[in-house]
Amino acid sequence: MAASFHLAIRLATAATALLLASWTAAQELRFTPVQEEQFGDAYGQSNAWGDVDNDGDLDLAVLFLDRPVRLYENRGGDGFADVAPNWDLAAPPGNARSLAWADYDGDGDLDLYIGYADRVNPNQLLENQLMQGSRRFHGVGSERGVDILGMTRQINFVDFDGDRDLDLHVAIRNASNYLLRNDAGVFTNVARAAGFYEPRRTVGSCWFDIDGDGDLDAFTANQSGDRDGLYRNDNGSFADIAMALDMDQARRPLIDGGVGCAVGDYDNDGDLDLYVAEYGDDSLFRNEGDGTFVDVAEEMGIAVHDHIVTGVWGDVNNDGLLDLYTVGYVNGSPGQQDYLFVNRGDRFSNEIPANVMANDTDHGVQFADFDNDGDLDLALAANDPAGSHYLFRNDLDSQSLALKVMLTADGAQVLAGSEIAVYAAGTDRLLGLRMLDTGSGYNSQNSKPVHVATGDIARVDVKVKVVGAAERREYLNVDVRSLDNEVLVLDINEF
Repeated sequence: MAASFHLAIRLATAATALLLASWTAAQELRFTPVQEEQFGDAYGQSNAWGDVDNDGDLDLAVLFLDRPVRLYENRGGDGFADVAPNWDLAAPPGNARSLAWADYDGDGDLDLYIGYADRVNPNQLLENQLMQGSRRFHGVGSERGVDILGMTRQINFVDFDGDRDLDLHVAIRNASNYLLRNDAGVFTNVARAAGFYEPRRTVGSCWFDIDGDGDLDAFTANQSGDRDGLYRNDNGSFADIAMALDMDQARRPLIDGGVGCAVGDYDNDGDLDLYVAEYGDDSLFRNEGDGTFVDVAEEMGIAVHDHIVTGVWGDVNNDGLLDLYTVGYVNGSPGQQDYLFVNRGDRFSNEIPANVMANDTDHGVQFADFDNDGDLDLALAANDPAGSHYLFRNDLDSQSLALKVMLTADGAQVLAGSEIAVYAAGTDRLLGLRMLDTGSGYNSQNSKPVHVATGDIARVDVKVKVVGAAERREYLNVDVRSLDNEVLVLDINEF
């Protein structure tokens, strides 16, 4: 029954995708560098977007190897400015490898967690505070119990136990992962008690609801020949089912392993699929809707056999289908190829523009509509001497409407892992399913709205599945045109 249902959904959404694709099929992707001198420095590692000052546009944090963290405030028509020194956003220089924006204390503004992979500097939790009208960041890692020392790679702020606060998962490359429960702003490691004792060499992790029961499950991408993990969450207790689902990558050599992952509904069938970047053969696990997954990377044209470290989903041409940007890296060998796989429905096509390819990205990659014009722009970060952390504006000549949606709960920002489905108003015609970010784009987690192109459809129904609830809440008959590319902010307690 489930298989036939999802086949029907795929056929229906394929027709929708073809209609949306007619808006942009003949267009060539054009990305223009923004403030090249400002975004020209090398040794960038991870990057993440979030509206740090609550002014309605997205700001950008970038980590660097052995250099101070930067916070680029988005000043609209006046561009971006690094305000980290002004805001006391300071963290020790070192191998700062991972970062995540999250409103961990539920006070309505975004805090920043920085993870180090040098085994010298403990991880930093920087609390965003408004003091006498000015923003300041204050280090609270020790008092909150998250000043972890080790080779931290992926950070995920997620509500794994469904109590409406943000817990913390910290993936460690050289030791067991941490699963830290949030109790009134103080964190306790409950990994062993919860059955999430992941001792393998984890580099990436992504959280999403694989079985439709309303809670978040976790995929771990593990290095140095270790098998990958897929931890099913049953009311806060976890069991690794990767082997049972043939998603563990058994018998791979020591030089291969999983690196990054990204979650998205690439086939518009109403469930979430999983891309895994690997040293070896990349995977694209299509969700069959019945609790199983099938690796379709080869048939979909993205089975790159290389050193791919990360990927991120985004509809770059506003045709209604998620595209995929992937990044390659080999230590000491800059110039590994990036790919921008454009989703053509039955297959992906690498259509990376020449000026983007010339950037030689090797670590962080993120999509976000920073200029609020309805299409997704691109932020990159490379950590070799010849690299940079370029920002590219998407100059898409598209007439398609686009909807951006953000969730709050009593003013607190973002329950990561929540799903947002957009339908043509009054119908079951799915225009796109998106999930609030839980770990794509290389060792980072964003706090940014989801983006769905709607073509010429001006009125839509938005259906939200909040973490901790299996049912969807409905926000009906939204006028996309009247929003004029501004973000639709929904408080989950008000509808």
